[in-house]
Amino acid sequence: MNLQRPLLLSFCIAWVFLLTGCSATQKWAEPPAWVNQRPAVPGHYIGISSANKAQYGQDASGTARKRALAELSGQIRVVIESTSILHTTQFQGVAGQNFSERIRSASTEDLEGYELMGEYENDTEIWAYYRLNKATYERIRQERKLAILNIAGGYWKSGLDARAGGRVAAALDFYMRALETMEPYWEELNEWETPGGTISLDRSCLEGITQILASLKLSLNKSEINLTFSERYAERIECTVELDGKPVGQIPVWSRYSRGTLPKTATQRTSAEGICSFDLGQFEPGTHSSELRLEIRLEDLIPRLKESPVAKLIQSLPTPTASTPILLESPTVYLESLERTNGQLNKTSVLNNAIAQGLNERGIHWVKNEAEADLILEITADTREAGSASGFFTVLLNASAILHTPDGRPVLQQNLTDVKGVQLNWEAAHDAAYRKAQLEIQGAFLKKMIQALYQ
Repeated sequence: MNLQRPLLLSFCIAWVFLLTGCSATQKWAEPPAWVNQRPAVPGHYIGISSANKAQYGQDASGTARKRALAELSGQIRVVIESTSILHTTQFQGVAGQNFSERIRSASTEDLEGYELMGEYENDTEIWAYYRLNKATYERIRQERKLAILNIAGGYWKSGLDARAGGRVAAALDFYMRALETMEPYWEELNEWETPGGTISLDRSCLEGITQILASLKLSLNKSEINLTFSERYAERIECTVELDGKPVGQIPVWSRYSRGTLPKTATQRTSAEGICSFDLGQFEPGTHSSELRLEIRLEDLIPRLKESPVAKLIQSLPTPTASTPILLESPTVYLESLERTNGQLNKTSVLNNAIAQGLNERGIHWVKNEAEADLILEITADTREAGSASGFFTVLLNASAILHTPDGRPVLQQNLTDVKGVQLNWEAAHDAAYRKAQLEIQGAFLKKMIQALYQ
């Protein structure tokens, strides 16, 4: 009798397992009704799908279940509220459709509380049937959302405190973290209770960012920048950044100006007094004007913005800018020339006139009064007869051009040595030497002179 009881118990346990297995997966039996006809269960979402055993092998059961859950989740339609933060920030970017009618489906990762109602297997297919109570799903979803809003609310409060303390970058980062936390619910209304009443939490974060950017003031210490040769067309320009009328430090300010054909950019951070400065210079020869543009850019204030989903909400927000024209004043030049022919003073002033014309063409003014000049250009030249042969007469010209400041500081010196003039008589040969020297001065010398002005 004692031997029969263990045998009977083992038989009963095996029978129970056999019955249980048959109720979960019905193999080689008649298909249940839900395989051939989708059931209608009020108050529930239904997901039924199958997978081919030959195609998926051992993964067929898992594939069927995944497909059934995907079908179930596809029935949960989330309408994007017309008053949601996602709608109001992106509406203008949507063409050809009414944004308020856009919907999305829940993902399988959002699902919780669903039940596997049954599986069925025949010789070729495996079927899975899931069911989810709508009330249960909504309760779990709201509990999950409230937990998320509480975390985001903590970031929002930290953003308020940082803003009150003038910590701009920290405040923006806290607001952005709050929005990132709420990303799954951007298309919904996100009301949150505070001691002061109910607020729309995501909208409050967005407004916090907007108000900070609107309250930042960027200003230059000059409405127009005039650069002169006496300063070698270089200057340091200061700007000030204020938040709510008070200086704010550690704000990155981006600058850009054109030096001619190439722009120059730089970024500086404000001091505790809200001040930063930028050096202007290295302009290309012949540059007469430019513009300095300053901007507080979002990507500098929030370096991780480009990797954040919040970028699509705030990237179009206006940021503080300031600009001012840059004018490069041309120097005035006083010309002083001594031109001789074979040791005798030459009254024609060929080189003097050539330089005066070249300066005019390059926008540099020459004056007749030395006291009005920024620069003095001294030219000395003389020719000498070098001999004649076969009816041709040769003359050599030596010249020196020295550019210096009124106090004698040298800027540029150019020498012309043995410039040859050959003609059929001495007078024509002297003239030919001067004409050849004129071309060299108008070309190479004036080019070097212009370059020297900007160094």
